[in-house]
Amino acid sequence: MIQKIVILLIACVFSVSVKAQTGNYISLKQKTEVLENRKKATKEVDLYFDKKKQVITKYYYSAPDFVTVVNSFGEVKTYYPESNEVAYEQVPELSSKRTLIYYFTNNFIEDLGLVDEGFRLVSNEFEGQYYVTTWQPPSTLRGIVTVKMVFENGLPVYSEYQASEENILKRIYYANYKDFNQFRLPMNIVEISYVPSKDSIISRTTFSDVKVSWSDDSPYFNFKIPENAKPISQSK
Repeated sequence: MIQKIVILLIACVFSVSVKAQTGNYISLKQKTEVLENRKKATKEVDLYFDKKKQVITKYYYSAPDFVTVVNSFGEVKTYYPESNEVAYEQVPELSSKRTLIYYFTNNFIEDLGLVDEGFRLVSNEFEGQYYVTTWQPPSTLRGIVTVKMVFENGLPVYSEYQASEENILKRIYYANYKDFNQFRLPMNIVEISYVPSKDSIISRTTFSDVKVSWSDDSPYFNFKIPENAKPISQSK
């Protein structure tokens, strides 16, 4: 028991010392590969996160290329440079404060957003070298019975969403952590979603070229949509 308490105290001290540092501008490259029905889709994004303003700007390499700007209220602007068109929508679930980049770069890794979604902690215990927490969803969220999170050395390495003890909905693996002084980020995230009567959907996200700056050294940190951009519907 004393050993467990010491481990928790060390984790708390580390967390406080990290949170005391405050870099504002974080940029990185994000590549997501999705395998579904034996077909593979790849999406590449340049991501720019202004921690002070809590704004995430993404440049998507696609056909055509486009840019999204999302704030903490879930206000989303999608701009298509080629046609000079812009779409607006507001979706609270898309808030910049409900993203993995927000949680990891702010060292809010104890629940990775579960508390924001109304989950409550129901158990926590050590299983060998791992610290395991179990969460229950709010009554308004159906289909999920529990979520299990597994930590190693104070960092999340695995999450499991369960519809029942025998029925797992989703598994998420966080690996290859890299230390950026102000925070630690898993450079590889693999998510496996189990779809009834279908093959599972496997998603692998990798991060690279992570930069932390004290200045907004990219125009995408203060990206401005041209005033003459033509408004369009989000369904494009």
